Amino acid sequence: MLRIERNFQLQFWFLVIIVLGSVDLLPAQNLRITYNNNTGTKHSIATFQFNNVRYISIDDFADILKTNTYHNKQNKKTILYLDDRIVKVTAFNPFIIVDQKVFQMPAESIYFNDRICVPLDYFIDIIEQIIPNQITYKKNNDELVVNLVAKNNISKIDVEEKANGTLIRILTTQNFTESDFSLRTGQGWLYLDIYGGKVDSSALYAQLKKGIISKVVASQITEELAQIGFQLRDLIAERNLFLQNSNEILISIKTKKDLSAEINKVLEREKKKWLIDRIVIDPGHGGKDPGAIGRYGTREKDVVLAIARFLKELLEEQLNIEVLMTREDDRFVELRHRTEFANRNKAKLFISIHANANRNSKMRGVSTYFLGPGKNEEAREVANLENSVIRLENESRYADMSHENFILSAMAQNVYVRESQELADMVQREISRETGLRDIGVLQAGFYVLWGASMPNILIETAFISNPEEEKLLRSRTFQQKQATAIFRSIKAFIEMFESGI
Repeated sequence: MLRIERNFQLQFWFLVIIVLGSVDLLPAQNLRITYNNNTGTKHSIATFQFNNVRYISIDDFADILKTNTYHNKQNKKTILYLDDRIVKVTAFNPFIIVDQKVFQMPAESIYFNDRICVPLDYFIDIIEQIIPNQITYKKNNDELVVNLVAKNNISKIDVEEKANGTLIRILTTQNFTESDFSLRTGQGWLYLDIYGGKVDSSALYAQLKKGIISKVVASQITEELAQIGFQLRDLIAERNLFLQNSNEILISIKTKKDLSAEINKVLEREKKKWLIDRIVIDPGHGGKDPGAIGRYGTREKDVVLAIARFLKELLEEQLNIEVLMTREDDRFVELRHRTEFANRNKAKLFISIHANANRNSKMRGVSTYFLGPGKNEEAREVANLENSVIRLENESRYADMSHENFILSAMAQNVYVRESQELADMVQREISRETGLRDIGVLQAGFYVLWGASMPNILIETAFISNPEEEKLLRSRTFQQKQATAIFRSIKAFIEMFESGI
């Protein structure tokens, strides 16, 4: 039976006839919405009744929470995005999937007018579990109280050209301290990294027609880290960052023409300090720590030392660079002492060389890492394996490496995170090409051996010693030389790129 119900007082856009057996779709009382974010804004959303159950459109619900949806009309599925959670709803189905967890409602979702609608009470019960403290359903008053959490806390960027330089003004809606920021330059860009920052890339993007800054690009690097990049038309000679107040970041930059001749001489001397003239190579494990051991008895500590020696020889002979090694022979070196050694000797690069291992002996390939929170289970497993050496050390020294402290430490190193990633990309590409090994890719993970390094730093998993075929390769002098040659070419290319941007 086809029947149309109209109710103009409710401003009900669902005035559509639907044939679902012989039951009519009926308008229901509007749901009252109150935003409890210091604005007290109120409005209402239309609902309707079907089979004695009250329904709401999933799109209207998304509008309430100021979020987005994605529709697959062919399969009659809708995805609702809630912060970092994904809610999947299917028409004529009582089940809702949140990430990998399944919830069942007493009534199924329905579909009409190209929209999926969900049973109001049951659906809100589930959403309250997913985003606690953000919504509260007061059933007695038929009122949904929404406490919207601001997703982006970097609200505005202004660039002002002054007589003696350029001033960048960044407004925030969150209180920051100077310890939350890292300011650096590289490859014609000025980068500001903000720990705890949340940015809308599209809203903050800008192209400038005049001045030293030609483009502003904002990126959300990780959940905890935002980055604002300023593309430069000229080299900058001086940069400073300070807080006007807790909600206003000021960056002043000057070019050489803004500075006196004497200051420019000082800058030339400072520039030489950034040239890559000393590298520390770290052969993993050693001494009482053999590292991973292959089926044929090959020890990780032996093969990575051989690769490191070949690499040291290439760098010294062909690039005339001073190369130091955390160990020259079979001795045990604690993880923290390795980066301490690099920092103490003012190294410009830190390269840690390892061989991978996995319980699955069929796993194969090469991967290269830079420091950061592990993005996938495989990366975290590799880091846990390499970090397990602390059982041979004083483990209390690593007690302060909580997740928060580790992220803050990685943030302090973030002066070099882009350079570390670029170097890792080059190494990964060259080793894959030179050796023909499977390219696993460049990954982030929490390696203690990289913790605290004050220079670009990476960790290379050269091959799987737990794979019998790759174990045989790792024992081969020819393969060891190929690995060293590929790493050498990568470092050479990186140096050329890095120094051109100084």
